[in-house]
Formats: sequence, structure tokens, C-alpha cells
Amino acid sequence: MNPKESVKESLFNKHFGAIITGTVSLCAVMVSFTQVWVASIDKEKELELLRLTAEESRYLEERKSERKWQLDLANFMAKYRKEIFTPSKERFDFQKIMLATFPKEITLHAFGNLSEINDLNSDYWSKPEYRVLDLYTPRAKIYYEEGFPNVFQHIMDTIGEGEIEYNYSDQEIPKGLTTGDVRYFHESDENLARQVLKEFTQFVCFEANVDIELKLIPLTNSKLRSPRGSVEIWLSSENLKDRQSNIDC
Repeated sequence: MNPKESVKESLFNKHFGAIITGTVSLCAVMVSFTQVWVASIDKEKELELLRLTAEESRYLEERKSERKWQLDLANFMAKYRKEIFTPSKERFDFQKIMLATFPKEITLHAFGNLSEINDLNSDYWSKPEYRVLDLYTPRAKIYYEEGFPNVFQHIMDTIGEGEIEYNYSDQEIPKGLTTGDVRYFHESDENLARQVLKEFTQFVCFEANVDIELKLIPLTNSKLRSPRGSVEIWLSSENLKDRQSNIDC
């Protein structure tokens, strides 16, 4: 046997145990890593399944609630059909009760169907339908500190022409805010709040040539409430950053 080969074989035999131990340890590490990776994938699948289940459950609950409101309105109109459908001053009181008691999406459907009926009462039902449609208009109420750029007079000619109604009249507040934010009070208004945040940030950038940072704040568990379809914008006069140009707003 070649002396070199003899030395190699001797070294191999000498360290055979260490080689085997190292190989086993490496395999154990790989198995452990694989188990962690698989567990991570399983956890992600579990969380995604829980999310989908929660969304489906919420959808079913909303549908159940909607059907209950529809049945309640039908029962109410059946119970007071004489007062509601007989031309008199009293029927307008029942109309107001319906507007105040039942969700707007329920009364809108009912008033809309009744206004399409070609009879003497069609105008009677079309007017409350328009009132409900007005309630359906998404709104953003703006509170602003003294010192915030005076850009509000331009709202009606810009973002105010869109689907959201911006209200800022007589809503100046004392200084005290450190940051600005957009607040929403119902989970169903989150997308509206995000749209308002984006629109208004771009609007101020373009009109005042400044950058503002608005946070999104959900107040769905707050005792302070706001009607569905409406959000609030609170504007601080601090942390405004001047821009060189509004071209890329």
C-alpha cells in the first residue's frame, strides 16, 4: 500500500467517529429546520383559514341581520298599512318613523320599489327615497387647528366634486394635536377612511404645496360614535413639510 494512502486511511479511521457524529448532527439540524419550516407553513395556512372563516361568518351575520331588518320593516308596514298608505297628514309621521328606525339600506330598497309604482302615491315615496340617498353620501368631517394652511375653499372645485362630501365649516379647534389623523367608527367604513386619507393628503399637497402625514385610527370600540358612511379628519398645524413643487403630489 502506498504510504500516502496508508496515512489517509489511518486519518479516516482515526476520525471516523467524529465524521459520523458531525454527519448525524448536520442531518439533525436539517431535519429540525425542515420541521420548523413545515410548522411555519402549517401556521400560516391555519391563520389564513381562520381569517377566511371569520370573514365568511361576518358575511353570514350581516346577511342574517339584513334579512331580519327587511322582515321587521315588512311587518311594520303591514301592521300600519292603513296609516301609511291612506293619504293624510298622519302618514308623513309614519314615514319619518321608518326613516329614523330602520337602516337606510333597508328603507332605500323599500322606498325605491314603492316610488316606481305608477299610482297617486309615487311622489310620496320618491321624496323619502331621495332623503335616504342623501344619507348614503359618504362624508368626511374636517377639524383643523388654527394655523393649518387655508385650502378648504378649494375643496368644492377639486375632491369635493367626487363621491365624498367634505364638511369643514366652523370646525376650527384649539392647538394641541401633535399629529393628524383620519378616524372611523365602523368597520365597514375602513375603506372609506383609507380613500379619504389618500385623497385629502394629495389635495393638501397640491393646493398648499406641503406634505402632511395622516394616521388611520379605528375607533370601532369607542363610546364616541359617528353615523355609518362618515369619517373624521383631524388636522394638526405641526409637522407640515414644505415642498419645492407640487408636480409629483
